[in-house]
Amino acid sequence: MTSIEEHKKAIASLLKDIEDKVKADTIVEMQKLIGFSCSEAACNLFALLLHRKNLITAGFNVNHRFFASGRTAGKKFAFEFPKKAELLNLLVKQENFRELICYGREKERPLIEDCIKNAHTIKKIVEEVLGGSL
Repeated sequence: MTSIEEHKKAIASLLKDIEDKVKADTIVEMQKLIGFSCSEAACNLFALLLHRKNLITAGFNVNHRFFASGRTAGKKFAFEFPKKAELLNLLVKQENFRELICYGREKERPLIEDCIKNAHTIKKIVEEVLGGSL
């Protein structure tokens, strides 16, 4: 069971790890770790929002595979919540980044930068919905 505090701790740790790689200019070399970290951070951000809005139970685990497609995400999260369409689209996009970046050959810098930007956009929307920074 993941508590709100555990989600916050995971989010902070994952985002710090990403930021450290950006500052060290190692995003291309460490792209697989960034892909996983961005995906995991996005899932934890979404779970935090749903927990704070009391839309899921404490035992519910948000898995990145729920965002394999818009259809899958829509079925899994059929209930309403603020910014639903926008968030689900961004989470599906984040899962696509994960698939592209984490598997196969090394990718070019712009794709990795887009992955990071997408995760930050998810964070920004979650903060807006929850009324402030995490």
